[in-house]
Amino acid sequence: MKKRQNITFHRLLCALLGAAAGIAVFLVLYGTSTLNVANDGWILNGYDETDIQQHYAGWLLFRNSHWTFPLGMCDTLAAPDGTLISYTDSLPWVSIFFKLLRGVLPSTFQWFGWYTLFCFAMQGAAGALLCTRGKLLTSRVSLLFGAPGGLVFACLPTLWERAFRHVALASQYLFLFGLYFYLEYRTALSRGKTPRYAWVVFPLLGFAAVGIHPYFLPPVMICALLAAVDLGRLARRPAAGAGLFGVSMLAAVAGGILTGALGGGVEVSRYGYGQLSMNLNAVLNPISRGGYTWSRLLPQQSQLPEQYDGFNYLGLGVLGLAAAALFYSVWRTLRSPKETAGWWRRNLPLVLACAFLTLFAASNNLTLGSWQLSIPMPKALTELCGIFRSSGRMFYLVGACILLFGIYTIRDACGTSGRGRMLACLLLAGVAALQLWDLSLVAAQKRQIFEQPVADTVVNAEETQHIGSGHTQLLAASPLREDRTRRLAILAGKQGLSTNISIAVSGSYPQAEQSAADAGALLDAGQYDPSAVYVTTDEAQYNRWQQIFAGNAAVTWFVTDSCYFLVPQPGA
Repeated sequence: MKKRQNITFHRLLCALLGAAAGIAVFLVLYGTSTLNVANDGWILNGYDETDIQQHYAGWLLFRNSHWTFPLGMCDTLAAPDGTLISYTDSLPWVSIFFKLLRGVLPSTFQWFGWYTLFCFAMQGAAGALLCTRGKLLTSRVSLLFGAPGGLVFACLPTLWERAFRHVALASQYLFLFGLYFYLEYRTALSRGKTPRYAWVVFPLLGFAAVGIHPYFLPPVMICALLAAVDLGRLARRPAAGAGLFGVSMLAAVAGGILTGALGGGVEVSRYGYGQLSMNLNAVLNPISRGGYTWSRLLPQQSQLPEQYDGFNYLGLGVLGLAAAALFYSVWRTLRSPKETAGWWRRNLPLVLACAFLTLFAASNNLTLGSWQLSIPMPKALTELCGIFRSSGRMFYLVGACILLFGIYTIRDACGTSGRGRMLACLLLAGVAALQLWDLSLVAAQKRQIFEQPVADTVVNAEETQHIGSGHTQLLAASPLREDRTRRLAILAGKQGLSTNISIAVSGSYPQAEQSAADAGALLDAGQYDPSAVYVTTDEAQYNRWQQIFAGNAAVTWFVTDSCYFLVPQPGA
């Protein structure tokens, strides 16, 4: 009992040290300005692209929407159709939680800074736990090993590249915890034990993943599948293994139905599988959207234009560690083939899973730099894969496994003596230092982004600050310029207005499109709804409004940020 308590205590301390390392990395990268919930200026500036504005607009309009089922339905966006915030990538579970608190939240409230800080903390905590598994956890040296381990995981470039550019995809802690619990479960099974926590952990992770971002469902479910396979393989209980995976899938389906991510009546498969893929040079290629300098040493390599979403650079520290581990493993194989054979028996399911994820990430259009090889696929299979068309994201789990392979190899090579464990700690600290050095330029570049002045947009223009007074709707009266829809949706959310503007990445919204056409026709007929504010990005249409309503004192109009407004006097 005392030994178990010591292990639990060490495990908790390791997780806390890893979380502290993750928080430190976040603060170095971004400072504290994003943690001010009333500061949304950096969101209005965009981050590498305007996706953060889409996520923020989804939250704002969802906050003002009515409660309905599914819980993630937002009836104030793309009205009167409404849309699901899964399709605005606004992290449904997080948005639902804060919507419950909307009665006490300040008028301007962005939680993206705090959630991203949470992601870094959890990434560090999961990394520290993964690094200190096994016998090392019974030693005080585990505390020293957990800190640099958590630091290296918090310095994975895939986390840095996604944070704030696509907040939901910074939630990589989900599959890291899935990997940790799978490995712990496998170890217990190999010792003749069948812990019950697997029946809670994997369903819970699946339930959470689908309501954070559906792209995390495959890697989390693969961890559940691996646990189920080993339950059948090691404990000779294949029926129980099938049950474990089935329960995990049912929990994920339940989460998807509750949030609307599944069963929303929207076609989730889209074009792009085979285009938004991972180049085979990705782990060595320090190039991403935003023009950052991801490596002090390695040069940028060519890739296809649409493969920016397949960014999977590992960092010089991780690459060096993996190379050293590979050389050591070859040497160990030559010296002790039986030991290597045992390693393969233990890890073959995980290796096969990583191979599958790698192939899916690379897609049927294999590319290495500018070289291409297209492998024909049946249309039905292509459409099925199109559900996860940005396939390069599936390599995230593989990258974490490559890092973990290097770390475990260090531990094995250094031995279990006190001196050997201390040497392993020093080597891992060296890997963390090399990783930080390699990424130091991009860290400085990302920090500078938050020092830029807030851009002047339609959201913070003086003319738009009170358009919500006496009005209930912001209606597009024509198709809008794509580069203005997200800003206008944010404006509607901040002003407490519903809108027929759609910013969803999936689905069609015929009633919202008809609403825009009807609004334009109504204005062209010299009429309007006094509860609505009208907007267009068509200058010719705006000029017609001025002619139609010339001399009407109950109507005002103005132009800002290439958006043209007609504002009726409330009640007129």
